[in-house]
Amino acid sequence: MSNKKILIVDDEPDIVETIKFGLEQEGFDVLTAYDGHEALDKVGEQMPDLVVLDVMLPKENGYRVSRFIKEAIKVGKISKDIVILLLTARRLDNDPEREKFFMEFSSADQMMYKPFEMDELIKNINTLLTPSANQ
Repeated sequence: MSNKKILIVDDEPDIVETIKFGLEQEGFDVLTAYDGHEALDKVGEQMPDLVVLDVMLPKENGYRVSRFIKEAIKVGKISKDIVILLLTARRLDNDPEREKFFMEFSSADQMMYKPFEMDELIKNINTLLTPSANQ
């Protein structure tokens, strides 16, 4: 699956570069951002197909960035559907109700936990970018 544009947002440059390398090897066009405001600017300018979005970011957390993007799509400020995959080290799986709340609040399409396997991330991205996955 190539020619799809993916924005990676994380405040840790090593994580950004690792994910970027892996996704470029799969043929994706990769953009990067290092904080919530930069992420929102890049989404508005570049219209990626998918955003890999860290939760704990400077300037604006990933939950809110995701919500802003999804609301902008809903009201027509962004003219295409953008898939959002939250990536976080913050484990909520010991509290399913809290995890459900954050997923609903953010309107994200999926959540993955750090540390992660690159193969798993790529598999999830490919699944999320398959047209039937988001219907």
